[in-house]
Amino acid sequence: MKKLFVIADRYLQESDWRTIALLKCCLLALGLVVGALLPARYKKTAVAVGLPVFLVTYLPLMAKLIHVAAEQEAKVRVDPPFVDNFDDLDDDEVAFI
Repeated sequence: MKKLFVIADRYLQESDWRTIALLKCCLLALGLVVGALLPARYKKTAVAVGLPVFLVTYLPLMAKLIHVAAEQEAKVRVDPPFVDNFDDLDDDEVAFI
């Protein structure tokens, strides 16, 4: 099991947001197929289990996203690009000044 987690960590390190988005879409599609195949008598139970799991996992993910976005916004406000030597600029950069 530990080896599986090491492989998963490496896979995520070598992935970008597009790969993770594809993975999430794949898992969503699998969940939809499984849900559609459930007998009607089990569908309410599946929703009763799935909805709390979704909320417990979604809320921390969104909290982290908001935190990262706020840090990025603060970094942009604190560290604006500053040019003190116009000799280092290319001709196309000087045109915007």
